Amino acid sequence: MSNGNGSYVTTSANMMKAFDKLPPTARAALANAAFNWVAQQPLTRWRNGVSGYQTGEQIAARVAEWDRNRIAKDRRRVWGIKDDDTVQPASLPKRKYRPRRRWWER
Repeated sequence: MSNGNGSYVTTSANMMKAFDKLPPTARAALANAAFNWVAQQPLTRWRNGVSGYQTGEQIAARVAEWDRNRIAKDRRRVWGIKDDDTVQPASLPKRKYRPRRRWWER
């Protein structure tokens, strides 16, 4: 089980090892994130000193950014809602009730 083109093998044990090696603030951000993000990518960037991943607070900010982006993407994909749209219940179109036809009624 590999993660894309990388050579890192993603197993439960490796994911937990990577998670345990992160700073406490980054671990808390990953644990409380809206989505299940893999800890290996921020760990590798933190170890390499990549800009934006140098402290636990910066990693936590990145995780929050990933959540915001993913939520916005899902809102557009699933509901067709843009970030600047405000949907009021009265503005939603009414759906006509149509009883479901069973396979033997077709």
